[in-house]
Amino acid sequence: MDNLGDGANYAFFNDVTYVLPKVPTLYTALTTGPAANDVAVYGANTNAFILQKDQTIELILNNNDPGKHPFHLHGHAFQLVYRSAEEAGPYVGNATAEYAQTPMRRDTVLVKPDGHVVLRFKADNPGVWLFHCHIEWHVSSGLVATMIEAPLDLQSSLQLPADHMAACKAAGTPTAGNAAGNTVDFYNLEGENTSVAPLPAGFTARGIVALVFSCLAAFMGLGFIVWYGVAPLGESEMAAAQSRIAQAGSTS
Repeated sequence: MDNLGDGANYAFFNDVTYVLPKVPTLYTALTTGPAANDVAVYGANTNAFILQKDQTIELILNNNDPGKHPFHLHGHAFQLVYRSAEEAGPYVGNATAEYAQTPMRRDTVLVKPDGHVVLRFKADNPGVWLFHCHIEWHVSSGLVATMIEAPLDLQSSLQLPADHMAACKAAGTPTAGNAAGNTVDFYNLEGENTSVAPLPAGFTARGIVALVFSCLAAFMGLGFIVWYGVAPLGESEMAAAQSRIAQAGSTS
């Protein structure tokens, strides 16, 4: 979790926060031919991983956050091979001896604060599957990765229904090309949806100008307060002060 240049808080996998591509990833996988086997066509902010058919996938998740996160994988019931205790730090390959001989199968697992989990599954279900935190605002913050499984098999086996395409057309969602909607050069991602830029290091020119004017305004305000405090009272102010003193004396 970290803040980006707009001051909002975002979540990251491998230092990348998820941003919806212009073309849904499924359509990119179906319409980019052999290039569908290259993560580059899916954009810089989809956290795309290409899985080959029937490949055994071991997914190691290190939680660098002090919070608990329930992670969910679509399309599979993975084996929970290992889950660390809280504050165990990142996985370093030294937990093999503690691997369960018969791991439980789940589609969601809670990773503990500053801990890690090791998941394993077989890529036997071609499709585009999201791996994400099941806390909704963490999804909105970008805590999502995309598993693109056997995309070339997908191209030959999946036929999208007409009403599916019609819904995208009605919504103005493009259905072909790379993440930026480029159907000519799949590696030209100009205009793709990307994340907000990081916070700049140190002061920017606008920040320096704002700081200078804020300091000037503060000193001017203090100067006016001092000037007003030491200025002599006018006749009306003096009369009002004497009147209040007289009233206080008569009351006591």
